Amino acid sequence: MNMASPASNSTGLSLATMSPAVALALFDNCAALIIAGVPPGTEFGIDQHSFLIGEDFRGVKMIPEGVHFVYCAAKGAYGETAPRVGFVHHFTRGEIVVREWDHEKEELRHRVHDNVEGEMAKIRENLRNLDKYLAPYDYDKYTAWQKLTGNITQNTVSRHSPDCGVIRNTVELLSCPDEERPRGQVITSPRLSKIRALVNDEELLPNLKSIPGTAPKFTTLPLRCPKDASPADVSRHHMDCIEAVDLLLSSREKVIFEEIEFSFILFVCGHSVEGLSHWRKILGLLANSDQAVEKYRIFYRNYLTVLQYQLPELPIELMEQTQSNTVYLDVRKLLLNCYQAGLTSVAQTLEKSLKGSLLWKFEDLFSEDPDDLPTFVEL
Repeated sequence: MNMASPASNSTGLSLATMSPAVALALFDNCAALIIAGVPPGTEFGIDQHSFLIGEDFRGVKMIPEGVHFVYCAAKGAYGETAPRVGFVHHFTRGEIVVREWDHEKEELRHRVHDNVEGEMAKIRENLRNLDKYLAPYDYDKYTAWQKLTGNITQNTVSRHSPDCGVIRNTVELLSCPDEERPRGQVITSPRLSKIRALVNDEELLPNLKSIPGTAPKFTTLPLRCPKDASPADVSRHHMDCIEAVDLLLSSREKVIFEEIEFSFILFVCGHSVEGLSHWRKILGLLANSDQAVEKYRIFYRNYLTVLQYQLPELPIELMEQTQSNTVYLDVRKLLLNCYQAGLTSVAQTLEKSLKGSLLWKFEDLFSEDPDDLPTFVEL
């Protein structure tokens, strides 16, 4: 599996120390984003840098080649901020991207113009004159951004972005007639029901459908425990979900790794509930199979490296070291499996990093946890 090192393309550039010559070279060779009609006071952001825009703001210059997340959040009449709405775009060298404000939907849209090509040529010809109206890309945060997106390509963006091209914090859902509402499964054994809910927590949720074209196009993840599993198999899948991980990763390791990064930046920048949920479910599968670590060693080595950069970006609710924080519990299990599989160096690096960034501690990691004991289901 050929995956880039998260920090391999670090620039080391800083706006505070950048010389005029370097800034001019970046202006001429990097991409630019031109936007029109966005009301002053609107929150605007690109990647992990956001600010309130003023009267003269017309976009961003010096955008480095690669994937970037652009978003806006409208201000209400009483100063309240609306949820972020944006898009992911893979900028190319010297590219100019033009967007305009949709006053009805309060979001950026593609430019509506009778002569788009003519307008684009005019913008390119006069780009130097727009310089004072364009904010520079924040290179101080660029290295951190590369660590989160180092494996995302143009194909990744095309494969997983919604057909509508817009990322919202939650997808728009279809109304559900009463006769089509999920009624739940009838399970005769209360114990079996409890175990299945533990392994497949999505069974607790209604099967709501999004409006076509509005949801990110993520891979359909395999269930950790098949719905038709026998009681004995439920116990086996709970102890080690290797079969689900095989379905997830077989011949698709690179694609899934890109999807892990993509879903995470949808949450970090766009506050996407679907992005966080998808990332979380993948973690839940990968963390609960010691056989998978042995089988997909290179993938897991890279996965632990990217988790080092992703986990500190989580909301405070998922940073607490408690028995109710399933992210912490899964990371703990993942570390244990990696240590036992001999991935000692990368596991130690992640453990040390999380102790520093999240104050997570992993005492008694190798002592037997009652939750890890075999779960037996009575027949």
